[in-house]
Amino acid sequence: MVLSQFRPRRLVLPAPLLSRLRAHITEEHPSEAGGYLVCEWADASLRAVDTVRLDNESDRPLWQFETTVDDVPAMPRVFYHSHTTPASPSGLTKPDRKVTERFQLVVFAPGGEPGSYRLFHRGVFNWREFAVVVDSESGRTRLPRLV
Repeated sequence: MVLSQFRPRRLVLPAPLLSRLRAHITEEHPSEAGGYLVCEWADASLRAVDTVRLDNESDRPLWQFETTVDDVPAMPRVFYHSHTTPASPSGLTKPDRKVTERFQLVVFAPGGEPGSYRLFHRGVFNWREFAVVVDSESGRTRLPRLV
């Protein structure tokens, strides 16, 4: 395993997978949606190759995402979930920081429409953010990121 696999420069979402991710978040709104992006290493990037939807089992699905997973995709993978209310930030919240996954994609989607994509990598002492890009026929474009 090369060093770039420990520190990716970006998450690359092919346009069809971005569409599936957006549809999942929109369909579940106003509840938070979540799941996994099954990925592969491509140069210094994580490239999503599939999505795995998970059910939100939280008692407070409008405010948090909780699930039980029996069959976790192999590494590399990215856990994703949405923040669906304007009161929730687009970055990591206290509960998000407790997630044990190495990579976490937070999609800020107030009103059900995704508006911010932020990928975080758990380091030894803190979380570090990386770019999220869509790969389409017209090339790669960085997805919006709100602070």
